Amino acid sequence: MERFRTALEELTGGADGCRYLLAVSGGADSTVMAHLFHAAGLDIAIAHCNFHLRGEDSNHDMRFVQQLAEQLNAPLFLREFDTIGIRKNSGLSIEMTARKLRYDWFDEIGQEFDFIVTAHQANDVAETLLLNLCRGTGLKGLASIPPKNGKIIRPMLDFTAVEIREYARRHKIPFVIDCTNADESIKRNRLRNTVIPQLADLNPNIIHTFSQNCNIFRQQYAFYRKQMDEIMDKIRVSTELGDQINIHALDEHPCKSLILYELLNEYGFAAEVAEEMVRNPQIQSGIRYLSPTHTLLVNRDHLLVRPNKLEQDEEIVIHSVEELQNHFRVECCTAEESVRYPKDNHTLFIPEEKLVFPLTLRHWHHGDFFYPLGGKGKQKLSDFFTDHKISIFQKQEVMLLCSGNDIIWIVGLRSDERYKIDCNSHYYYKIKLK
Repeated sequence: MERFRTALEELTGGADGCRYLLAVSGGADSTVMAHLFHAAGLDIAIAHCNFHLRGEDSNHDMRFVQQLAEQLNAPLFLREFDTIGIRKNSGLSIEMTARKLRYDWFDEIGQEFDFIVTAHQANDVAETLLLNLCRGTGLKGLASIPPKNGKIIRPMLDFTAVEIREYARRHKIPFVIDCTNADESIKRNRLRNTVIPQLADLNPNIIHTFSQNCNIFRQQYAFYRKQMDEIMDKIRVSTELGDQINIHALDEHPCKSLILYELLNEYGFAAEVAEEMVRNPQIQSGIRYLSPTHTLLVNRDHLLVRPNKLEQDEEIVIHSVEELQNHFRVECCTAEESVRYPKDNHTLFIPEEKLVFPLTLRHWHHGDFFYPLGGKGKQKLSDFFTDHKISIFQKQEVMLLCSGNDIIWIVGLRSDERYKIDCNSHYYYKIKLK
């Protein structure tokens, strides 16, 4: 208990009157942690996620945690997830999907608490370190699990799995056992059940050794990160189009390869992308690289990085002027022969009789064409974009206002000659970007 109190005070600064939200799965680690908090007389609530990944076992764990909350007289927050269904469209593994769901929910319900507490322990630190080494996550991965991350604290990191189970045995604390922990097709389980015991043959105190090393790695990474951030601030600027990385400033630095790796790693790019760019410094302007979250565009004197735009195949169907006003400023005007209508690309001037509903608002597709106002005939949108130096990222933003198969207006760029006001027009609509 004293070791637990000391660890908790170090993480909280010894603050009194704190409210703690405990993440409890029902396993040995989190159940013992809940009992320790209760025995210390602290103000706690319990949060449990049922991911429905193990059939009736998942429901059994949920009922166990409900009973534990009643026993400890602690408020209970309970959330059930269709993890497999959510994972289908996420591109993440089951483990990462569950982790994201869990922490997003903790952020949501944790607002009224001073700290959110998880039961990670020393063996978890060792397993995570080894997993990160296998994945190649760099120095950050060597730091493994931090004791504190914002409001999230982990006071059990100094305790091994053996110590926690011994405490449960001595104090007759029941807990549930996850049968999937024996499944060695899961990498973490293989490390826990096979690799780490073999390492313990070489060093019986291997878990403690890993924990000590991770503490050192964490301090080293904090120092390294501070220096790296100062360098990045000098070569990267944020613009409306995205983050621009100055290629010339990058080339002049003796640690170009390392800096480029760290920069691109922030945006989710694989290490191979940085390696290729270092090997081929004369990469052609216009080359694009994609990460799960960002797009990197090589320009002549800079790299441009911005978040990916989701594919938007859906069309917004507009059935009336009233619905059109949800997207644009719309004004009905009287046409006069003496009036010259300005070539304002941010405004569409269209005769009343040619504004035929329903209209559609959509993104552009390859093969789209229109008749540019003031132009000499039909033109592909791809050629129009090239002529007007519209970047790849700007193209992703382009919206089209269409009537049937006709493009009336490349919104904010150019309207269609076929839909201009002529001498036969009595009334027209002025449609303007909001």
